[in-house]
Amino acid sequence: MDNNAMLEQSKYRNQNFIDVYEGRIPKCIPCAVGVDGAAALEYAGKNLLLDQYNAEIMIEAMDYVNGLFDTDTVVGFSGRLPSYYKILGAVNYQMGSDGFLQHPNIPGIEPEDYDALIADPVAVAWEKVVPKFYKELAKPAPHNMIAIAKFLYSQQAIMSKVGPAMAKLAVKYGKTTQNFMYGRTRAPFDLLADTFRSFTGVSIDIRRMPDKVLAAVEALYPLVIKMGMPKVKPSKAVRIGIALHMPTFMREKDFARFWWPSYKRQVEEFVNAGYGVNMFCEDDWMRYLDYLYDLPAGCEMQFEYGDPKVIKEKLGKKHIIQGLFPVSTLRTDTAAEVERKVKEYIDILAPGGNYVFGLDKGILRAADAKPENLQILLKTVHEYGQY
Repeated sequence: MDNNAMLEQSKYRNQNFIDVYEGRIPKCIPCAVGVDGAAALEYAGKNLLLDQYNAEIMIEAMDYVNGLFDTDTVVGFSGRLPSYYKILGAVNYQMGSDGFLQHPNIPGIEPEDYDALIADPVAVAWEKVVPKFYKELAKPAPHNMIAIAKFLYSQQAIMSKVGPAMAKLAVKYGKTTQNFMYGRTRAPFDLLADTFRSFTGVSIDIRRMPDKVLAAVEALYPLVIKMGMPKVKPSKAVRIGIALHMPTFMREKDFARFWWPSYKRQVEEFVNAGYGVNMFCEDDWMRYLDYLYDLPAGCEMQFEYGDPKVIKEKLGKKHIIQGLFPVSTLRTDTAAEVERKVKEYIDILAPGGNYVFGLDKGILRAADAKPENLQILLKTVHEYGQY
């Protein structure tokens, strides 16, 4: 296609997302299939262990995968780069022997720190959590200041090249040129678990010190709002992303007491401000569908596991459904089997709109999806997903 045709395709894909977010049935199902930066380098035949430090090579890999896969959005970049964590001496993100980043379960504070957290969570984050997670920042001045300067320089050096490259790739390959995700944040309880007390720590705390856990969640609430609130004109097409971590590992009575009230209030605050909310419901949320239904209309809910028929029946008229398609299919099945399964999911989830095609999880490594299978998936969505 020439440039004019690619621009028209970009506008078409932009509009499909906008229509869904504004409550209309689009011309075609928008597709939110993601390919991580590590996978992009591997698909392009690069060395993951070495080349994710090089902006030019990352851009080359992004060019390759965006040409290889006809995704609706520009894919192939991850904001979590090992250079950042290496400079800061991170212990909360560790590179494996093959170059892939992993996130160990490390508590940022101990139980005796709850009172200080409740009194001033920002001070606790800076004085306790940051030095514990980032060893270079725990060093005395000027060593910690030098680490910050190196981090900021590295970030600017990479993003000053990658940002413009992504914009050019959107036009070159006819992908969406509009940014829909303007903010990212955490659920209040998840921020407590992920950053401060860890999965195992907070699971013990809700039994041993429930009142302090509730007080800490309330203390963190203003932070998650500030972290996520966009600084652009409100619109339903301006989305705030929230990955939901802890609920499926909790008993329902604990979920209803500790997790749900602050999260529901958080979503309502974002929606009342005029924005849309995209949430990734990690693991299996089938027992919580009635809770999700009570959230303000128009939330986009990406599911990892669950029964698509039940999810569509319970949530599809009020909320936008995304995800569910098993990425494992792209690794194990034939192209014909992938095509058939894509059509099955579209037949269940697309009627009446409120649907964005997506996988149950992102493609993190090249081994997650055979190229020919991902290609037939995208082709099927674009052709069979016409309204």
